[in-house]
Amino acid sequence: MITLPRALADQLLALAEAAYPHEACALLVGAGEAITRIVPAENVASDPRRHFEVDPATQIRLRRALREAAGGEALLGHWHSHPDGRAEPSATDAAAAYEPDLVWLISSVTAGKAFPPAAFACQSGGFAPLPLKIT
Repeated sequence: MITLPRALADQLLALAEAAYPHEACALLVGAGEAITRIVPAENVASDPRRHFEVDPATQIRLRRALREAAGGEALLGHWHSHPDGRAEPSATDAAAAYEPDLVWLISSVTAGKAFPPAAFACQSGGFAPLPLKIT
C-alpha cells in the first residue's frame, strides 16, 4: 500500500488546478511505500494539454541529490494530471512507461477542479491498480 500525507495530496491537487488545462507533473520521493515529499517538475511535452514529460534536468538533479544524501529517501514514482480525463493510465502513458519499479499517481481534473490521485504499478503489458492511503 502506498501512503501519501494529506498535505502532499493537497499540494498535488493545487499543482493540477494551476496547470489546467495542461497536464501537470511531479516526482514522488519517499522511503519504502511512504511518499514523504513532492518535487514539482515542468511539463516539457510538445503538447502539454494531452501529454506529460517530466523535465529531464529536474529528474537528473533529484536523482543526483538522492544518491548524495544519507537520508534513505529514493525516487518512488511520478504523478501527473489528466485534464478532463480519468484518473487512470492512458494508452499514451502505457507507451511511455519505461521504469517498472516506479509508482504512477494520476489525478483527474474536471473543469479546473482536481480530484485525489489513484495509484498504479507499471507491469509488463500495462498497469495494475495499487492501494493508496491518504493519511
